Amino acid sequence: MKEDLRVIKTKRNIKSVMMDLLKKKPIEKITVTELASHALINKGTFYHHYSDIYDLYQELVSDFIENTIGSLNYYEEFFTEPESFLQKFLHDFRENDIKKTFPFFNEGTHSLFLPYYVTELLLDRLMSVNYVENTIENRVRVQCCITAITASKSHFDESYNNIIVQVASKMIHSAFPQ
Repeated sequence: MKEDLRVIKTKRNIKSVMMDLLKKKPIEKITVTELASHALINKGTFYHHYSDIYDLYQELVSDFIENTIGSLNYYEEFFTEPESFLQKFLHDFRENDIKKTFPFFNEGTHSLFLPYYVTELLLDRLMSVNYVENTIENRVRVQCCITAITASKSHFDESYNNIIVQVASKMIHSAFPQ
């Protein structure tokens, strides 16, 4: 079912105002009252769409990750050419780049666990290419591989990318032999 155009415009307005506010102050300092005032809506309208400020923030992060990962066109390589997939993925989706290009990424007390969101979305995208049957066992295998990649990436800097590619590609080959 298509979402009502009024809902789309209202949510777009709320998100836009939230991004502007996040450029000026941390999420902990933003109130629903302030956001509603800037967005020219009442608080009830805000609460109709979001449970609180952090719910909105989580949606902003998810939207950003969806837009970033959604533009990738090499998911099948995860299964067929893991080395190539990993090199492209690590190049295209570096956490440092996210922090630079994602103006409202917050590392404060309410920072979201970025690798978790990347892992969840990547799992869905990889399973959607239908290279392997969408079973619980295969989802667990893919998730284990992705988690190893995102966790390694969050613990090691760029200089270790070759090692991450080498180790993770062996893991993928082992999990999905051709």
